[in-house]
Amino acid sequence: MIQKTRWGIVFLLIGTGIIAAFQVGKAAIAIPALRDDLGLSLFAASVIAGALGALGMLVGLPAGLLMTLFSARRVLITGLVTIGLASVAGGFTESAGVLIAARILEGCGFLCIILSAPRLFRLITAPADNQTVFAFWGSYMPLGSAAMMLIGPLFIQTFGWRSLWLINGALPLAYALVIAAMPIAAPGSQEETRSRIIESLREGFATPGPLLIGVTFAAHTFQYFALSSLFPTLLVERLGLSITAAGLISAGTVIANGVGNLAAGALLRFGVPVWMILLASFIAMGALSFGIFSDALPVAAVAVLAATSLGITGLIPASLFAAAPSISPSPAVLVITLGLITQIGISGQLLGPAALAAFVERYDWSYSPAIFVIVMLAGIALALALRAALRKQR
Repeated sequence: MIQKTRWGIVFLLIGTGIIAAFQVGKAAIAIPALRDDLGLSLFAASVIAGALGALGMLVGLPAGLLMTLFSARRVLITGLVTIGLASVAGGFTESAGVLIAARILEGCGFLCIILSAPRLFRLITAPADNQTVFAFWGSYMPLGSAAMMLIGPLFIQTFGWRSLWLINGALPLAYALVIAAMPIAAPGSQEETRSRIIESLREGFATPGPLLIGVTFAAHTFQYFALSSLFPTLLVERLGLSITAAGLISAGTVIANGVGNLAAGALLRFGVPVWMILLASFIAMGALSFGIFSDALPVAAVAVLAATSLGITGLIPASLFAAAPSISPSPAVLVITLGLITQIGISGQLLGPAALAAFVERYDWSYSPAIFVIVMLAGIALALALRAALRKQR
């Protein structure tokens, strides 16, 4: 049993998640530029933004099980290299179809990172710090997305959107060398892992907890990616802001989401139940959507409401990741839980932006709260179901 958490390596591993999240932020801030350069509709551009999650939506759980057959460090390095090469390829293409294919390949690397890094946490984290470490891990997405929304407009306006793709190709390739040198002892043999896969599946699906966490994560990612991916477009096309101003405001809202992720760890340490955090977050999200998409409010008010919404819902992923070890009685079941979070949860990364874009093109931005109210009602039901599952698990 690990006696002392190796925090330096913990933060290095969280860095891989942040690099993976860069690939989400770069597409969100580049949508207006992609539309101008490639002549895309809002829906087509949103598909490019969300294509990163397509692979995870299709094969998240099988990929998670398959990856247990290999060293988590090697899978992590493979993910970084795959993202790097795919991003470079996307930066040189002139075709929307090829760009979508490159984004799906980036999604393969993204999947490798988010499924393998949590496995390594088990090797370097003391049991008393498990919830805190996994709550910190839940912040990788908003931190990475916000950083790219802040940096991205500078590259886009100076060198074009392709420069953003090329920079995001070089960075993970360099970081792969850092991870290769990281001192972590190898876990048990692959033969032992292979013999436990069937047992893990049986144990993982014996209770509804892992499945509920995955579906709840899906409801969150649907809301998060729908709002964060298209919010820069809302600011540019509806409210008339420049791409730089839209990037700064959007980054602020995503940073608020990161603060919410970190705050979840504190709330959990104070004993606030996971289900209660989820319930309050989904209710706030639905209520605030009416102001975010109102055409009667000034830009400042819209920005504050969006930041508040993403900040409060930032409590959701960190709470779910923190609950994952508690609801997973063994490392093998944790793999099942993480696989379900990926396969079911990441579907929102693709479906959220596409659904909102299609809705806006058919109706108008002003009717968008209807989508978020539906997500709110689903979230309330899931929070209450997870409450019952956690009580039964205890």
